[in-house]
Amino acid sequence: MKNSFIIFRKEIREIIRNKNIWMPILIITLIFSIAMPLFLTLLSDSIFQDEDTVKFMEKVFGEVENPERVLVDFMTKQFLVFLLMIPAMVPSLIAPASVLMEKENNTLEPLLGTPIRTSELLMGKALTAMIPAFVISTINFLILTAVVDIAIYSKMGYLPLPTAEWIIVALILSPILSFILTMISVIVSSRSTDIRSAQGIGSVIILPIYLIIGLQIAGFFLINITYLLLACLVFFIFCPVLLRIAVRIFDRENILTRWKMKA
Repeated sequence: MKNSFIIFRKEIREIIRNKNIWMPILIITLIFSIAMPLFLTLLSDSIFQDEDTVKFMEKVFGEVENPERVLVDFMTKQFLVFLLMIPAMVPSLIAPASVLMEKENNTLEPLLGTPIRTSELLMGKALTAMIPAFVISTINFLILTAVVDIAIYSKMGYLPLPTAEWIIVALILSPILSFILTMISVIVSSRSTDIRSAQGIGSVIILPIYLIIGLQIAGFFLINITYLLLACLVFFIFCPVLLRIAVRIFDRENILTRWKMKA
């Protein structure tokens, strides 16, 4: 792991200076952590004037004593899924850049020529994406919690966040998801010679997240602690398997040969 941290320290400086990575993240933060939750929570009164909303509430929750509070709790579950977009998108932006910048800077060949193991190299790349993803996810978690709590407390007199589900997502599921998506991004970028095409995996990765949101809104299921813990367990077991797959696919000699031919 020592070599992995050396790679991380070297590359994180270059990633921090890359504005093309941080601008999309800033936009996502402003939309999903501030604008959207503030808009929905402040308009919760007018939402109940819509007949379709009332029918939806009756279909999913049946008769409840405090429908507005139930709706707020339901919306926080949607924000919970949006929170997963950060650990999904950040690795897809950083990991391809960390690999392909080696090509542009002509630093990959001497790196692959060292005795460093492929697993250590990939873990270093993973840390370069995972640690920023975790930090950014935590910051978004705190911002979103503050925005929702302030808006709801001013209207309804209670603090809906954080919940157990939110803590599991922020502290457990997000890092695991970041590792998995980082490995996938590294695999894709090692087979690509263009950073834009490699980063395009981010748009594919987000599709399942939109699917989860759609299924919740349609009333098929609601995210709860059981689902989240099960997801954490399955993904955690999959992590070492994916690392072994990445090590096998990340063919050092073929990558060097292919990139020299493209140069």
